[in-house]
Amino acid sequence: MHKKGLLWVVGFSAGLLVLSGCAHVISPQVRQQAAMNLSLEEVRRNPKAYKGKVVIWSGKILSGENKSDGTWLEILELPADRQGKPSSTTRSDGRFLAKASRFLDTALYAPNRLVTVAGTLTETEERRVGAVPLVYPVVTVLEMHLWPEEPLIVRDPYDDCGRYPPIWWRFYFGHGWCW
Repeated sequence: MHKKGLLWVVGFSAGLLVLSGCAHVISPQVRQQAAMNLSLEEVRRNPKAYKGKVVIWSGKILSGENKSDGTWLEILELPADRQGKPSSTTRSDGRFLAKASRFLDTALYAPNRLVTVAGTLTETEERRVGAVPLVYPVVTVLEMHLWPEEPLIVRDPYDDCGRYPPIWWRFYFGHGWCW
């Protein structure tokens, strides 16, 4: 193989790797069916108009319950990035219910886990949050992606340079600044 041909193959392969790392977690077939710009707020205002539509919503699991007809997850909707991963913001359009027809272990699908749900809007259910009644759109799950837990990073408050030894070591033995 010529040197130019080899470089082209390597470059093309690297490009595919980069692009595949940014792929959405929901399949293209389901994304084609989905009303991508349909917000939870719009559905809550007029649920009958959107019955049967396919949506893709992301969020944080608040609770889960296994019933005889499958697993029900209460999810706080959060805006998603290009991959469909919920972003950790303080903005949300509210809550929705995801109904999976199969058993999901609520030890894995646990509170505070991030999830992306693609499914069909089938009904609404009224539930209370404290003393406030809320209308929850119910999404019957076609596909769901549970995001891996991100490790909690605990930093040493005395490590001002981002590496060891700690600050007292530098003042005692060193120059008094990061080296």
